[in-house]
Amino acid sequence: MIPFWAKTTPDDSPGISVYQHMIDVGCVAQSLAEITPATLTRFDLLSIEIGALAALHDIGKISPGFQQKCIAWLEENGLLDIARNGCWDTGTELDHGKVSHVAIQSFLTEKEFSRKTVAFVSAALAAHHGRIKFLPNGRDIAYPLINPVAESVSQIDWDAERLTNAQKIWDYFTVCRNTLVLDEDSPALWWLAGLTTVADWIGSNEAYFPTEQRQENEDVHATAHKALTAIGFQKTEFNPNLSFHDLFHDKEKPEITWVPNEMQEKTLAAVNGPGVYVFEAQMGMGKTEAALWATYKLLISGKAQGIYFALPTQATSNRIHLRLNDFLRRIAPEAGGGRLIHGNSWLMEQDISLIPTATDINTQAADDARTGQNWFASTKRALLAPFGVGTVDQALLGVVAAKHFFVRHFALAGKVVILDEIHSYDLYTGTLINKLITTLEALGCTVIVLSATLTKKRLNEINPLPDSGHNYKPSYPLISGRKEGRVFEPIPVTVSKSKKVVIDFKSGAEATEEAIEIAQNGGVVLWVCNTVDAAQKQYQTLVKRSENHFPIGLLHSRYPFWRREKLESEWMERLGKSSDKRCGSILVSTQIVEQSVDLDADLMVTEIAPTDMLLQRLGRLWRHERKQDERPVKAARLYIIKEEKSLDEFRNMEPKAIKKALGSKAYVYAPYILLRSLEVWEGRSEVLIPSQIRSLLEETYKDQKGEPESWEELSFEWLGTDSAKKMLASRSCNLWEVALDDDEGVQTRINEVPTASLILCHSVNQQKAVFIDNASEQLGREDFRLSTAQAIHKNLIKVPEYCFEKITPCSVFSNYLYGLQCVGIVMKNGSIDVPGLNDGTQFFYSDELGLEIKKDL
Repeated sequence: MIPFWAKTTPDDSPGISVYQHMIDVGCVAQSLAEITPATLTRFDLLSIEIGALAALHDIGKISPGFQQKCIAWLEENGLLDIARNGCWDTGTELDHGKVSHVAIQSFLTEKEFSRKTVAFVSAALAAHHGRIKFLPNGRDIAYPLINPVAESVSQIDWDAERLTNAQKIWDYFTVCRNTLVLDEDSPALWWLAGLTTVADWIGSNEAYFPTEQRQENEDVHATAHKALTAIGFQKTEFNPNLSFHDLFHDKEKPEITWVPNEMQEKTLAAVNGPGVYVFEAQMGMGKTEAALWATYKLLISGKAQGIYFALPTQATSNRIHLRLNDFLRRIAPEAGGGRLIHGNSWLMEQDISLIPTATDINTQAADDARTGQNWFASTKRALLAPFGVGTVDQALLGVVAAKHFFVRHFALAGKVVILDEIHSYDLYTGTLINKLITTLEALGCTVIVLSATLTKKRLNEINPLPDSGHNYKPSYPLISGRKEGRVFEPIPVTVSKSKKVVIDFKSGAEATEEAIEIAQNGGVVLWVCNTVDAAQKQYQTLVKRSENHFPIGLLHSRYPFWRREKLESEWMERLGKSSDKRCGSILVSTQIVEQSVDLDADLMVTEIAPTDMLLQRLGRLWRHERKQDERPVKAARLYIIKEEKSLDEFRNMEPKAIKKALGSKAYVYAPYILLRSLEVWEGRSEVLIPSQIRSLLEETYKDQKGEPESWEELSFEWLGTDSAKKMLASRSCNLWEVALDDDEGVQTRINEVPTASLILCHSVNQQKAVFIDNASEQLGREDFRLSTAQAIHKNLIKVPEYCFEKITPCSVFSNYLYGLQCVGIVMKNGSIDVPGLNDGTQFFYSDELGLEIKKDL
């Protein structure tokens, strides 16, 4: 039998055979499946058949279109002239994934699997490079994959060779049954596709599976187990019988006993198996601890096999990462804190755990290898890790037709998936959230939704409420959900008392003066702006007025990673629960601090925003109990910056004028919702938290009659836009017909402004780059270098695409970045030389302000 090659060696000689590579991947797949027995039971699958099916993924490499890519192999087998004369490089199918699809379908049909199962399984297995090759077809496929001339002149019966190798695979794994049933509605279908892809990446890791030809009698299962253990795929041993105090107490204050509150105790009682659970409670009530306590119970009982904590932003992911890492050390000390991955933690690692081998650097296979590296050395790794923290967008990419969407199905199956602060999403992302929840539920996940601000309508979309279409009024706080598809009676939670927050509208100048006065008296002020530009301007105003008598900080998204990480660490600690660094100070920030961060301010100043966002911001105000002499103010107070126009004026303005008057915030939030929120809040001198949370939300979002004609027009615009968003979200979820790029934020948030990656350097050429954090890296190498990838991403800022007339990419960074990218050279005066900017647009950078975008008026 001809040894058909699957990988080439470094000198471009034929290396490991197709058969041996398929065995490698099959053994990895079988070992991966055996780590999660509960998932196999749920899907009625056997690990040995998973191994055999996954192994078949590359059977299509036994084809003239693929084999002709290695000249040395053609020469060794006397086929060089035949390949040239038979036009193997143009007259045959070059995509081995398509050949795999056809060959797998033919082989499984011969094994008498049902036609429907064969059609869908062959499509799933052949998609291991990220895209579906052919739509499932229950009839025999007769695609013209092989040129008859190539077939005849080579004297190789390619069909017979594929079937012979497939049968060897089947015999190796000793598959005994053919009763597997999978179709487009089977959660196991995409789980299998994802598992096969990950197994292929690991089975292509040259550290464990070298590209050179090997003996067929090696113990591949042992090698696969060794590789999985090194990468982090292994069964975790948990400490049993830990109490709430054991899980969450402050180790530096052992004398303080941690006792669960009513909401946390009721959560533990309610969450006893896979399903969907919604925890609604005010900010700071301990929803995170409630979710993790319930998660611990599921983990030690074997009803869950890992955690993915999904948050709205990387900033919130970074903070939760620290808390979850501490939790993990307590429940599973042998797992190691380093296994926990979050937004940009890969930038701090010293080694990359997976280097998939490219088949041929001049082909698509090189891109496939880089894709594998990207998954194991980037934010996506949080999904694959047993315990991960990251953005919700990474999970959402599993329900849109993005490249490798099915890897996320495999990565999340059977885990506890905690979705935090889902209230903040628009209808497009909200529609995807609904789809994600039902998908995770089918994958045997325990989905825990944490929120402080859900309307009744939104709550009912996530989980149907009793008599939801009539007069049912859900209480607050509330635990609701369903177990194995059955809705349980919502569980109310009592609150001893509500916190009073004084509401006042101030001009920017008035708020600035009072903020400075409070900071001078030792108070902590948090000032939240809706845009980066507004935050930079307010920070500069405060610095100028305060004369450096106390610390003033600035946080936003237009800092490079290395600088933002330093600023976040400093200010999250300064404004934390029990920080020794707490002192009179002002932090100016954008929305990155309004959710899932444990900050405690004495005074909150904010621009007007939708009610749910304002309530979230209130969650950082008087968050923790303190002695009265520790606060320089007598009451929790929220200052909302006055608009230049009054409500009466807004009621008599045209829509275009309203948007202009609202300014840049009208591009961030729907103008109609801003007006409704302004109307709800301006008439109040105080609010009670949590007792009024639900009513404030319902009043903001309820159908309103008798509004000004201009407001109705803005309302129709909002509703029409949301309807279009919902339709677009449904289209994006068409996994069979659509092919989207694997871009976080682009596919999952319709209101995102298109951005490009700007790499900030002091200098760059084809051989070397010196970045603004003074790191330097050699460039122009073909191999992937983790240190180079880290340096690039640490010095990268996302900038609006509209700032450019033309974006000119830098070729030396192309192996490390996806999407639009360019380089900016930072001059000594802070100006940035960036090719292709629009006339009148300038970029400036400083460690103090981050990236400034200035335009000529």
